[in-house]
Amino acid sequence: MAPVIVWLTGWGMADSCWDKVRERLPDVRHVVPDYSQVSRPDEFYEVVAQSIQSLSGKELLVVGWSLGGMLALRLATEKRVAGLVLIGTTLRFVRDPAEREHGIGAAMLQRMKRQLAKDRERVMAQFVEQMFTGQERGQNCVDVGMAEGRWSQQALSAGLDYLASEDCRFAPERLSCPAVVIHGEGDIICPLGAGKELAGKLAAADFLQLKDCGHAPHLVHPEQVSEAIMRMVKRIAHRTDQASIQQPGDIL
Repeated sequence: MAPVIVWLTGWGMADSCWDKVRERLPDVRHVVPDYSQVSRPDEFYEVVAQSIQSLSGKELLVVGWSLGGMLALRLATEKRVAGLVLIGTTLRFVRDPAEREHGIGAAMLQRMKRQLAKDRERVMAQFVEQMFTGQERGQNCVDVGMAEGRWSQQALSAGLDYLASEDCRFAPERLSCPAVVIHGEGDIICPLGAGKELAGKLAAADFLQLKDCGHAPHLVHPEQVSEAIMRMVKRIAHRTDQASIQQPGDIL
């Protein structure tokens, strides 16, 4: 039986950012938590947890991007998750100077928060531009409705606070589910070192490193991302089918 896919998007981004990937997965049930209207950092996880309450007993594959990837890691430590696909994700977004290959400084988020209150459009435009490498920007990847203004001002501010405070470095020791970590080599928002660190610490993770790719692999390389997700779907379905075959009482 195929798992249900839970899609967790990144900061300020519209759910439509997944369209290029989801259209390649027509036979899978999709669940899309909407945390674009939250007002506090802790509400992000509350929305995600509530969205899967009705899925008790279902096999869940959680696909998270950036902020959504951190939510996926936390969810997998609290709930039963069959698999993870983590895109442009880090265990800890804010890092000290000695760890800058794994993250950014706290001052950058603080500056974004101050600027957000003064000129939201400019902050969002700059953020979207930074997602892409120079080569990608020439491929018209920006015009995909990713930052369509759906997020409330409160949610954007709360999202920056979430990124500043969330620490998932405890997560790997609690996780045993299979995972795929996908990261662009040219990601300047969440550096490549963060993806390597994440994949190295997860006990059952594959690492997909994409050349000439920034912070949004699913937009620039949707075919590769969807193939990775489909492999995980099949892996979970096979494991579930095998478990049902081996149920006690089936042997004469």
